Amino acid sequence: MDTRELRTKATQITPDIYSLEIPTPFSVGAVNVYLVKGDKLTLVDVGPKTDEAWQALTEGLQSAGVRVEEIEQIVLTHHHVDHCGQLEKVRQLSGAVTLAHPQAAPYVELDEDFMHFHDQFFLELYQKSGVPSDMLVIIAKFHKLMKTFSEPSRIDVLLKHKQRVPNLEEWQVLYTPGHSQSHLSLYRERDRTMIGGDHIIGHISSNAFIEPPRDRSGARPLTLVQYRTALQMCADMEVERVLAGHGEIVTDHRELILARLQKNWSRTDTLRSLLADGEKTAYELTTLLFPTLYEKELPLTLSETIGHIDLLTILHQVEVKEKDGVLYYHL
Repeated sequence: MDTRELRTKATQITPDIYSLEIPTPFSVGAVNVYLVKGDKLTLVDVGPKTDEAWQALTEGLQSAGVRVEEIEQIVLTHHHVDHCGQLEKVRQLSGAVTLAHPQAAPYVELDEDFMHFHDQFFLELYQKSGVPSDMLVIIAKFHKLMKTFSEPSRIDVLLKHKQRVPNLEEWQVLYTPGHSQSHLSLYRERDRTMIGGDHIIGHISSNAFIEPPRDRSGARPLTLVQYRTALQMCADMEVERVLAGHGEIVTDHRELILARLQKNWSRTDTLRSLLADGEKTAYELTTLLFPTLYEKELPLTLSETIGHIDLLTILHQVEVKEKDGVLYYHL
């Protein structure tokens, strides 16, 4: 196959794994998609729905000797659009079966009933957090982002923790929530390789995004607590390389995880010091923790703040009271 004119080329990591760098329109930069040649030709993630991403995906596969039409199954690490946006386009061309965590399904399907529940969840969360009314447009912007960079698709096979990946029997599914409620990583013991999605990234710390609960009547998940627990699980594993969803391969996962956990506690200490001079809302704390970032990245920064409030609450180091529908935290 002639690949001389290809601008995007796959990088061979092992005899059966190729990495494809797919551009995204987001601040996180390019996303890594992985081609695994097992019993069935498998793509792990697909990139966002943009013309540039589609060109990079098709060219990258071509350089690895594969056409999109030959992909037989797709495993999603999680439901964020930079990882799953092109899913339906690949499915339509290839007829590939999609495998993912159950909680990815309503996002991938863009289920309107769920999206309404999703928007109402965030409206209530942001109002209770003290977010100014003029900033609540961020909820509609997120909905628009979902529909711009992905399209409705479907999940065929639901994956759960510790099961084997169908048609990739050497690979084990790990449920690694925190960055998203649907997040999965894949692990192969033979060569101690982990495909880590956004769970473990070398150059940036993954944000533990607040998301609605699985049970619509239940409490919201404590995402930072989940993330720390999943990191600790991975730190106990023998891993030689983590193939990250963004950036370079991670070869020092234990040291990196320890640094991330320590940074969590450092930020929690900072939040505690900010509360020392009086009660504050989650939004007010966010503006102090992230003064140059909160306006541009409110969902990310507010999630981070609420996550650290959760840690302090678990430790009985912060208390909360409600006034006029807004929550105020104090030591």
